Amino acid sequence: MKIKVKNYENSNFAILFLKGGKIILLIEIQKKEKQVEARKINKAEEIFNLDEVQEIKDAVQEHFIFVGLDRVNNVRNVSILGIGTSSHIEIDVKYIVRTALVTASDRVILVHNHPSNSLKPSSQDKEITNIANQLLKVFNIKLLDHIIVNENSYTSMGALGLINDNYESERTEQVNKLTLIEENIKLKEKIDKLSKKLMEYKNHEKDEEEEFE
Repeated sequence: MKIKVKNYENSNFAILFLKGGKIILLIEIQKKEKQVEARKINKAEEIFNLDEVQEIKDAVQEHFIFVGLDRVNNVRNVSILGIGTSSHIEIDVKYIVRTALVTASDRVILVHNHPSNSLKPSSQDKEITNIANQLLKVFNIKLLDHIIVNENSYTSMGALGLINDNYESERTEQVNKLTLIEENIKLKEKIDKLSKKLMEYKNHEKDEEEEFE
């Protein structure tokens, strides 16, 4: 069986062919954001000034934006993850994590607007921010900030000290339990390997003692 890969220009897709031209798999290839000049983020104000954020700052509905960065804070991806009502938006944290993984982001900044013009983070804002932080850490992805914007200004939840690595809620407890279970499984595997090596060493020693008797 022979397989060949064909890449298409100006496309994010590569098609794998079997011998005979039959398509067997369509793979999306994530490419770097094409910019005349690379966009780099060093402070919250630069997030507020992004074109995509300026577009939503005075929207009458809440918009939730994902900003993915590389290790030196170059913008890798900007995506709208959801649009809500004038006072509420429901975002599944799994979409935040999935977008971070698909875009190969090393760091993440979240942004959403408050049509009410209030810059005070709600309890829901705090909850989703800290749950996202817990889940992203599992994949060694750092949540740098969550910025709330209105038509005139912005506030940084990071600067307010609202991103807490020790944040606890029912949902974060579930995340911590799953992480702990995974760590325990890995630890057990390491212990099993060490026990097996120790047993092999003891058997080897025993064989050597018998040779000298």
